[in-house]
Amino acid sequence: MRRKDREITDAKQIEEILKEGKVCYLALCKENEPYVVPMHYAWQSGYLYLHSAREGKKVEFAKQNPQVSFCIVPQWEIIEGSRSCDWTTHYRSVMGSGVVEFVEDVAEKTKALETFMGHYTSERFEFSKAMLDRVLVWKIKVDELTGKKNP
Repeated sequence: MRRKDREITDAKQIEEILKEGKVCYLALCKENEPYVVPMHYAWQSGYLYLHSAREGKKVEFAKQNPQVSFCIVPQWEIIEGSRSCDWTTHYRSVMGSGVVEFVEDVAEKTKALETFMGHYTSERFEFSKAMLDRVLVWKIKVDELTGKKNP
């Protein structure tokens, strides 16, 4: 990281950012074609969980190349300066990379979806067999994770 003064090295602060964020920008690449898509997510124990339909462009990309990267920015604010070069942005962010696997085991898929829903609400949900069959759960084992903030 070029700006070491902005690097977040405290694992607790990185966890806070991951738990606070609501959107994950997922970067995929297939045959030298990049693709970035915003997705809802959940974080637990070194894994990033996503969900989607069973088919579509992002699924096609991930199946062809399961290596992905992501960015989560729960907080940002543009700070105006008196001159154009004095403007800045205050933010907290986390970036990472890892390998996607798709969860097919019903018990693991249910647990992942409970984790996912717990990220957005305290309500409890039950998942029907039809819904579980319809949804694709993404499980990304995170290899690298970095945090950054300003100020």
